[in-house]
Amino acid sequence: MLPSFGAVIPLDKSSNNHTSTFMEQTIIDQILNADARALATTGPHGTNVVPVSVIDVVEGCVYLYNFFMGKTIENLLAQPQVALTCWKGLEGIQLKADAAYITTGDQFATAATTMKARFPDRTLSGIIALTPTVVFDISADQARAGKEIFRAA
Repeated sequence: MLPSFGAVIPLDKSSNNHTSTFMEQTIIDQILNADARALATTGPHGTNVVPVSVIDVVEGCVYLYNFFMGKTIENLLAQPQVALTCWKGLEGIQLKADAAYITTGDQFATAATTMKARFPDRTLSGIIALTPTVVFDISADQARAGKEIFRAA
C-alpha cells in the first residue's frame, strides 16, 4: 500500500514568495477531497481531457492510476507537461505538472496489488506521477481566481 503524503513545507505567508519543495496541506486537501478532477494532456491525439477518480499525494508528488487512459498516456509520453484541475463546488485549483509514466518496479508492483484489492474488476496499466510545477486558485472569486498559490523551488 502506498504511504500517506509525506512532510509538507508550508509557504511563508508573510511574503509573496510561494516557492517551496512541497505543496502546503490546504492544496493537498483540495486535491484529495475534490468532488471532481480532470487531467488535460496534449500530444499526438490533440488536446485530451479525462476525468480522474483514483488519486494519491505522496511526498509532494501526485499519483494517478491508469486503468484505461490510452490517448492520455500516448499524449503525455510525447508531451509530459500536463494540467490537473480539482474542484468542489465553486472552489478549486489548477495544478500544472511534469508527468512521468511508471509501469515497472517496486512502486508499480505495490500499487498494482493495492488497486486489485480496491478494484477487483480492473487491471492497473501504469501510474502517472505528476511533479507539480505551479498551482493556481480557480475559485469563483475575483480576488482569488487565477492567483498563483504554489511554485516549485
